[in-house]
Amino acid sequence: MRRAVDRKTVIRLTGLAVSLAGLTVAVVAFSRFIRSVIHNAVDGGPALTRFPEYYRQVGVYYARGFSTGFFVCYFLMLFAMIVGSWVEETRRSRRVARATAAAPTTGAPGTPALAVNPAIRD
Repeated sequence: MRRAVDRKTVIRLTGLAVSLAGLTVAVVAFSRFIRSVIHNAVDGGPALTRFPEYYRQVGVYYARGFSTGFFVCYFLMLFAMIVGSWVEETRRSRRVARATAAAPTTGAPGTPALAVNPAIRD
């Protein structure tokens, strides 16, 4: 029988899917920017014969590279936050399960000092 899917797990998986899709799109756009810089493929045609227009077009390319780099970082951080919190929660639940399994099951307290009422000092 299949286990019921937890709502938190569905949200995490959806977030991971969105972050991976966004990261893929941003990495493809960033690689296109890097390829255009390497090959000096600046669009603009004959209008780029003047220096100011050339620098404006190069500025547009670098702005595009900056924004795609920002989104690469954003989606990578989103992915890292989701995976990190999921791993931490799993570790915490395993630690609690181990602690409850190792705890004494008898009704006696763990230390004898706690079994007696402490002396009240004046």
